[in-house]
Amino acid sequence: MSKNRDNLNSLEKDSKLFDAESSQDVSLSSTLIRGIEILQCFTSSDRALTNAEIARRLGFSRPTVSRLCKTLVHIGYLRRDTKGAFQLAPKMLALNYPVLSGMPWRYEVLGPIQELADMCGGAASICVMSVDSFVHVQTTGIPPAWPYIPDIGQTGPLHRSASGWSLLSMLRGQRYTDKIAQLNSLHPKEFSAFEEKTNAAISRCHKQGFCVSYGDWRPSLVATAAPLGITDDGLCVSIALGLPSYSAVPEHFETDLGPRIADAAEALRGSGVFSLPDH
Repeated sequence: MSKNRDNLNSLEKDSKLFDAESSQDVSLSSTLIRGIEILQCFTSSDRALTNAEIARRLGFSRPTVSRLCKTLVHIGYLRRDTKGAFQLAPKMLALNYPVLSGMPWRYEVLGPIQELADMCGGAASICVMSVDSFVHVQTTGIPPAWPYIPDIGQTGPLHRSASGWSLLSMLRGQRYTDKIAQLNSLHPKEFSAFEEKTNAAISRCHKQGFCVSYGDWRPSLVATAAPLGITDDGLCVSIALGLPSYSAVPEHFETDLGPRIADAAEALRGSGVFSLPDH
């Protein structure tokens, strides 16, 4: 149920984002935007969708969806399953490769985050900022019976997660002001509800090098995250460590795991790949 709600919220957010951008720039291609919106309908819990389901979710006419899906099948980004429904095609993965290959530092940080995951029996990941979300670009540690296992490409909200807060803590000046305005525009009710926690977590990252989230994104997950730094090409990068809530001890996060992940981030900045801006 939680996953379905996240999926619907994501679709609503993407639609708002595209609508806002389209209204500001008439030169944008509405057809391209609609095609991308169709691709974003598919999730881990909605792997196959019919024309009618896509049309209902996006508010498009069925002929429009049929034409766009036929085009996406033709160029290899959608395929039909044995029942005639549409699914994302393997060619979609080819779009990821140029992005991930531009982050060779993912392998440099894998060893340290693997040690963290093994030490606490949880899952660790490296995240980057993307519009109003964080995106996992490296993950490790897959404990059995987890309610949530991160994987490369999965996303989460900036304004109500440890990973998101640690990424926001690296923004300064107008860049920070613009990002907060964007989050408030895209998620007005949620942002208002989490604004105090967001501000406190960002302040903690500045002072202590980490923050902790107790089920703010996923009720079954307790996580701590630390800002790793900004790369030469401008990516904000953070380290996150998570445990299922049933095995998480708050004091352990506050006095042990949090400081550990902050120390790991500081050590990794010694490579020269990442740097933190001045406060």
